[in-house]
Amino acid sequence: MTSDDIPRQVASAALRANLPFFAIACITLVAGIACLLLARLRSRDRLLFWVGIFSVLYAIRLLIENELARDAFNSPGLGYLGWNAALTYIIAIPFAAFARELFGRGWKGTIAIWLWLEMAFALIALTVLLTAHQTYWTDIVNSVLIIAGVLVILFHVVRIRREGGNPFAASLAWPIVIFGAFVVFQNRYVLGVRGISSGVNLEPIGFLVLLAGLATTAVRRAIATERKLIDVEQELATARRIQRSIIPQTLPVLPSLRLAARYQPMTSVAGDFYDFLKCGDHLLTILVADVSGHGVPAALVASMLKVCFAAQRETAQNPAEILARINSMLRGSLGGQYVTASCAAINIEQRVILYSGAGHPPALLLRKNAGEVIELDENGLFLGPFPDSAYANRSVPFDRGDKLLLYTDGIVEATGPDGREFGYERLEQFVLQAASEEPAALIDQLIRKISNGGAQQDDLTVVLAQFD
Repeated sequence: MTSDDIPRQVASAALRANLPFFAIACITLVAGIACLLLARLRSRDRLLFWVGIFSVLYAIRLLIENELARDAFNSPGLGYLGWNAALTYIIAIPFAAFARELFGRGWKGTIAIWLWLEMAFALIALTVLLTAHQTYWTDIVNSVLIIAGVLVILFHVVRIRREGGNPFAASLAWPIVIFGAFVVFQNRYVLGVRGISSGVNLEPIGFLVLLAGLATTAVRRAIATERKLIDVEQELATARRIQRSIIPQTLPVLPSLRLAARYQPMTSVAGDFYDFLKCGDHLLTILVADVSGHGVPAALVASMLKVCFAAQRETAQNPAEILARINSMLRGSLGGQYVTASCAAINIEQRVILYSGAGHPPALLLRKNAGEVIELDENGLFLGPFPDSAYANRSVPFDRGDKLLLYTDGIVEATGPDGREFGYERLEQFVLQAASEEPAALIDQLIRKISNGGAQQDDLTVVLAQFD
């Protein structure tokens, strides 16, 4: 054997000992980064995020421990041990967080307790490592916590498999068992087990099995979550189409009356609603309503309002009776929600407005000749919860050039750049200042003024009638 053969034999032995685990580290690192990218770009499920963090930390620790990686960065000696210990103490935190996300708090809070213990231990162990540079006792405590955590997870997996719940968690049984066996073997000194040691850290092999199980579980749940979200989006799209269909697509045409309306929901599906009942060429009844809450439930109630209001043609000249009947029809069918509404019957021949409200912001009547704004504040209880509510009408005459404004509370509750609500006073001032504007232009200016730099707190709905 020549002197050149010895270094070659040493290098070959080092490659045989380190190359497999270097490969495992690279596979784990790539898998972790892929999980993090998938969690960031595609999935809203945090399981993939925690699997990614867990994998990346474990891969970095394997690379630090690997002679090939250290030699590649010219880092001989034992300086890596501190970093290795620090990573060892924090690696279990994303593992416990994954379990917390998958199982919840666990039976009697065991998963949550384990997560808090891991975080507290990591803080203490890192402090000890930085100050005392001693790792013997912290290594023992870390091994105990890891073994205990694996047993806790295994307990929950077995329990779930027996009860037939959470199919994603149930599939982790064998990966947890295999990984747990490797962990116990690697930390057998903690349990007082003695035996022949191979001198090789076999835990990464068990980790690969665990990583495959965790990643599969996370991906399966992420796919299931995405499918549910797609289904929800499709349902919301259907709800949007239905809601667009219940909002009038065209405005009624009557002699000596011009109308404008705007509907700007805060979310894709909302609960504001307006509609018209036209009886001949001389009577128009307007309903503007606001369903409590947002989203699909509010939109469903708005659809019910459409049907209820359409059935009131016989009493179209009596807003108070309309509200009373709608209230009776909605009784017991709102599931805790309620509706505020304003209703105005405009008689063009008699040039009079009959107005009634149900817990709704007052309508505004702009008297152009007098240069004033009158609040029509006739109000009863909101619709739905109170079956025996009574409503009354207020009769107000109108002249040529006057304007009637009906709106929902999102108009007055909108917050401007200064943090102040738009409010009733500013709304009345705006209507006075814009008295000469055409109905559509006036509403457009109002919506722009409210939306300019402010936060929309609610759906915005406005209906404006101008008398010619």
